[in-house]
Amino acid sequence: MKKFSFDLQGVLEIKEKLEGQAKINFGIARARLTAEENKRDEILARKAEYRERLEKLVNGDLDVTEIARCSDAIDIIDEQLSSQEMMVKRAEKQLELMRTRLNTVVMERKTIEKLREKRFAEYLQEYNNEERKQVDELVSYRHSTAEPEDEEAKPRPGQMSGTGAE
Repeated sequence: MKKFSFDLQGVLEIKEKLEGQAKINFGIARARLTAEENKRDEILARKAEYRERLEKLVNGDLDVTEIARCSDAIDIIDEQLSSQEMMVKRAEKQLELMRTRLNTVVMERKTIEKLREKRFAEYLQEYNNEERKQVDELVSYRHSTAEPEDEEAKPRPGQMSGTGAE
């Protein structure tokens, strides 16, 4: 019987490569989102520092120019924060897109793998059936070519022909 070959093996290999690329793209998108979130967190930390500094200036010595500078810095940081939030949202959307693409490619690959497994099981069943058929033919051939033996008619070693009372 011929060796098992899956006619969609090339497609399966392409799907596996596409899955690998989709995993890489997903990882890149995840890293980008993490980087954008880290930038946002740094901006939030700077804003908290300026708020704390402004609080000390308001409660302590009133230095109007320094208070104005802190207040302006907080306004600028708020703009940066708003911009960074948009970058985070964009990175989240990109990550979700990469996740969807990855899931699609994985489903396609798994579908083809299940088809391959099903066809391999069919191949094994056919192979076993063919093997059984060959064994049955061999047994039938040996049985049909063997000479029939009559146990009672044949003398056993050390025994004479006849009824046995001597």
